[in-house]
Amino acid sequence: MFSEIILAGWPKESPLPPGVRHVDDNFSGFGPLGGIEAALKASVSPCLFVFGGDMPWLSTALIKAQAENFLMDPAEILSARIGQFAEPLHSIYSRNLHNQLESYLESGGSPAVIDFYKLARTRYYDLPETAKTMKAFTNINSPGDLSKD
Repeated sequence: MFSEIILAGWPKESPLPPGVRHVDDNFSGFGPLGGIEAALKASVSPCLFVFGGDMPWLSTALIKAQAENFLMDPAEILSARIGQFAEPLHSIYSRNLHNQLESYLESGGSPAVIDFYKLARTRYYDLPETAKTMKAFTNINSPGDLSKD
C-alpha cells in the first residue's frame, strides 16, 4: 500500500523484509512517540500512516478510506477514533510536524502520544463500533491474544 516503509523501535539485529527500513529512536524513553519522531525525520513522504507493529488485523479498506479522508481535508494528524477512543497508532501524521514534535520531546514533554495531539491540528476519523473496526484496532500483548481471532 505504501511506497516507503519505516520500522522504528525494532532491534537492529533482527532481520527485516525487503524494502523495510529501520530507524533508531532519537529520544529514548518516549515509547511510540519517540518512534513517530524518528520516522517523521527519516521519511521522504509528506505524510505517514503510523500503526503499531502489534496490530496484526489492520484493514486495507479502512486505511485507504482514512487516507482519502486525510487528502480531502488535510490536518497535521488524522487519528482513527471509535466513540471517544482515539487510536494514535492508527493515524496519519504530516511530516510538517517533525520540528514541533522534536522540540516537544527535547523539552521533556509527556510520552503519551495523545498529549501531543493537543499541540497539533488534529482531526478525528470517526468509525462505527463494529466487530470489523474493533478487530482492526486490536493489538497483541501475549501469544494468547492471537487466539482471540
